[in-house]
Amino acid sequence: MEADFEAALDAGVDLEQRLDWEGALRHYESIVAGLEAESPHQARWEARKASVEMRRGNALMVLRRMDDARAAFDASLHGAKASGDPLVLARALMGAGVFAGSSGDTPRAERFLLEALDRFTRIEGDEGRQGAGWALLNLGSMYGKTGRLDLGFVTLENARERLYGIGNWVGVAATWEAQAQLRRAIGDEDRWREDLAEAVVFYDKQGMAAKADQLRGLVKGKVV
Repeated sequence: MEADFEAALDAGVDLEQRLDWEGALRHYESIVAGLEAESPHQARWEARKASVEMRRGNALMVLRRMDDARAAFDASLHGAKASGDPLVLARALMGAGVFAGSSGDTPRAERFLLEALDRFTRIEGDEGRQGAGWALLNLGSMYGKTGRLDLGFVTLENARERLYGIGNWVGVAATWEAQAQLRRAIGDEDRWREDLAEAVVFYDKQGMAAKADQLRGLVKGKVV
């Protein structure tokens, strides 16, 4: 049962990486419907519900269905707290932080992301290190966008080092992409393209051809 659930989640992430956000949303909603048909709702059920609601919320956020995304992230946090699983809760807090940041609520986003980072650093193994790396990535991007540029660049570098160390290539790519966005915002025309080219290398390494091609067009100065 648990292995089947994880495989189903991975299939949804694969759709996300192919930028098929509508397909990913339909996939996650199918998983949610299956979970809702189960009973009783014990701790592992709550953990699964929290995990899929976080992914569903992410898809909804990208599709700019913000009210629905908020409800999904709230459901993720509720389930994570009920599950008692430290990793699931840390991930739910990070998802809530990303959503708050995308909604313009920077103070709330920072609180969620810092709490997620603290919890991830107390989890041993690659899952804890990966979570911490992604929390730092989101914090670094947020710091840069709110004018704390030095802190933003340092935090992104920290994130990149952690994610590179465990071979999380999509995370490494995302840090380069976030850094490129910060450099572009401050008018550093040469270096933002260099950073974006680095992101393309690692998206290709991850096998994310659609994302790599999208950014490759920007590197070459084409409208995508």
